[in-house]
Amino acid sequence: MDRERKKRIQTVKLIITEIIMVITVVIAVVILTFVAMGYNVNKDGDLAQSGLLQVKSIPTGAAVTIDGETMSAKTNMSKMLSGGQHSLVLSKDGYDTWSKTITSEPGWLLKLDYPKLFLKNRTMEKVREYNGNIQIISYSPDASQIIYKVENDEKWTLLNISGDDVNETKLDLSKYIGSNETREINWNKNNDKLLMRTKNNGENEWIVINLRSLENSINITKEFNVKLSKIDFLTGVGDRLIVLENGNLRIISIGERTMSQVLAKNVEDFSHNEDDIVYIGGIVPSKEVIELVNAVKKDEADEESDETVEVKPTDYAEDRLMRAVMFYSDNTDDSFVMNLKPGAAVKLTLFNYLGKDYYAVTENEQLKIFAGSYPRRSIGLSDMEKIVDKKLKIIPNELIVWTEGELMMAKNGNNIAMFDAELTKLSEYGLESDSTFFPDEYLLGTVADGELIVRDFDGENRRMLAKSEASGGVISKNHKWLYYSLVVDGKTNIFRERIID
Repeated sequence: MDRERKKRIQTVKLIITEIIMVITVVIAVVILTFVAMGYNVNKDGDLAQSGLLQVKSIPTGAAVTIDGETMSAKTNMSKMLSGGQHSLVLSKDGYDTWSKTITSEPGWLLKLDYPKLFLKNRTMEKVREYNGNIQIISYSPDASQIIYKVENDEKWTLLNISGDDVNETKLDLSKYIGSNETREINWNKNNDKLLMRTKNNGENEWIVINLRSLENSINITKEFNVKLSKIDFLTGVGDRLIVLENGNLRIISIGERTMSQVLAKNVEDFSHNEDDIVYIGGIVPSKEVIELVNAVKKDEADEESDETVEVKPTDYAEDRLMRAVMFYSDNTDDSFVMNLKPGAAVKLTLFNYLGKDYYAVTENEQLKIFAGSYPRRSIGLSDMEKIVDKKLKIIPNELIVWTEGELMMAKNGNNIAMFDAELTKLSEYGLESDSTFFPDEYLLGTVADGELIVRDFDGENRRMLAKSEASGGVISKNHKWLYYSLVVDGKTNIFRERIID
């Protein structure tokens, strides 16, 4: 065989080898890509896409059982799951179990970072004991502080429960509250200011208590000589308040001791998310609003009927205002959102989750939730998508947002409708009583028949944790302790139990 022929054969072999290598690499990349996307061959030999499950727990190191099979990895762990429903059980020696039926969506991540297991054998540890009753008690949203007032004690007690040691501070609030009876306590997001509603001769007084510097506290009602039907911290730092005064929406600056001009008139209720404000009010609608209302009426009309009632500008004179939901704007006309039925029970709220704005409103039983960006122009919800439009089993009398905007609760008595923004899922269930509180980020608590009962936000994993009174309880910031109050032998006690080793 001559040299040229051998060279040609070697060249052909080299080309074939390179082609095979390229094909192998391409096939490997395709296979790895499909595997990364959750595809695999099922038991029937078909190619199917799986979903990814991520499970965290408090405490960590819990055994994970899926569909009866115990996994080799423990929490915190991840696993690919075929699409459909699966049973999930978390367990750990010395702790109770946590279980849930989950749904895996092909190509999607299901993240469960809220499961909590509690020690089975716990010992009650007395933190404080008092001869008198606790008149009012409140737990900070970050579960680091408890404030309460005991009868016959002139000072308030502030407990720091952020660590294993409990530190106490006595607060003299008489200069700001006087002999008023405190009915309600709300915290700012920074957990360093309190907004207290008190009763003085049957009239509400509102007081802001600055826990870091009491001398900067202020009795809002006396300072501005106004009667307020609603008030809330406008900002997380608590330096501004949004108030409803005789149907007028205003802003109060605490540091400057000033109250703004009227932002909106004829307001019956409002909600806000920092500087974004939505309110229910009576308005004389503009021509553009009238056109929008008529367009909505035509869209909602019976498709089999061509008749719709047309609204005319003359239908709304100054003495006959249109009841509507409006978004406040400080640089343009307020944005019209929707017309409301006369006499309908309406609740509304704003919240933000993972950078996305949400607006929720209930009109009688109907719940609507929109997601996107709040209106910045004078008309409409053009930048928001309606993601929920459902008739609830209840007519809510309050909407509560918690867990940094991930959860929104509609409540009436002991009946709950919970919206999960992470999964865009709505759960409806009933509690044992209408006394509700939030012992931690993802637990909903209630007290019934002297028992402190908790369950996951979606109503599952119901557990009785302790004997307790109507004041509820809280799980400390470090997740180790459950704090609650209980009357024993005529004395009021603050107890705690270690719930995690």
